[in-house]
Amino acid sequence: MNRISKRLTYANVMSTVAVFFAIGGATALAATQLGQNSVGTPQLKKNSVTTGKIAAEAVRAGKLAQNAVTTNRLRDGSVSQSKIVNGAIGPQQLAPNAVTAAALANNAVTTPKINKAAVIAEKLAANSVNAEKLTANSVNAEKLAANSVTAPKLAANAVTNEKLANDSVSTTKIANGAVSAAKVTVNVRSENTAIGPEATGLASSSCASGEKLIGIGALWGAVSKTNSIEAEIYFGNAAFVRANNGLAVANTLTVQAICLG
Repeated sequence: MNRISKRLTYANVMSTVAVFFAIGGATALAATQLGQNSVGTPQLKKNSVTTGKIAAEAVRAGKLAQNAVTTNRLRDGSVSQSKIVNGAIGPQQLAPNAVTAAALANNAVTTPKINKAAVIAEKLAANSVNAEKLTANSVNAEKLAANSVTAPKLAANAVTNEKLANDSVSTTKIANGAVSAAKVTVNVRSENTAIGPEATGLASSSCASGEKLIGIGALWGAVSKTNSIEAEIYFGNAAFVRANNGLAVANTLTVQAICLG
């Protein structure tokens, strides 16, 4: 004891106390004796704040750096409609074929949005193109299918004389009793041909354009028992008569084409 007491000095005692506090009392000082707000960023080691040290809802929008939340940080289905800013979704944000019919509002596709030649026959509903949808003179001969214009499709009095082709009205197309005297115009076209004495000759006459040959007539200028008609020939709209003049002098034969105008 005398040896120890001789070595006790104030400096030795104070250094021993300092070691005691450094070893045994440092933890107690750190946990209970630190002042409020005394531990700042410089006192924190890197990666020392773990998930378990962060209070619920402690990390707010202002604590996030710009572009800090990436796609792999978002849960599936976490971005709802209310979280999307108006006008944020442009053409580049849409995947191919992403806009389906169910996603389109009624009347959403207007005329300027339809590409030219996009509406083909298969895209038209049955009976969707009515008279009001056709522009004036848009249906021409090339647009009509063969045999598509039937009798019920013709308006009353729609087929006029100008619409009928030449020779298009045959006997089978005329109803019994339909042709009255008032509807028929008969024209007689006469041509004179001189036939030599005691000779056989050919005389002719023809109907005008637009007329129909329906009969032939032949008249001698001088009648004799020796005169004769050998043949009457129809050829298109022309009438030919082969006749024999039995007189000793030339005789005139008048050939008449009876024409339906």
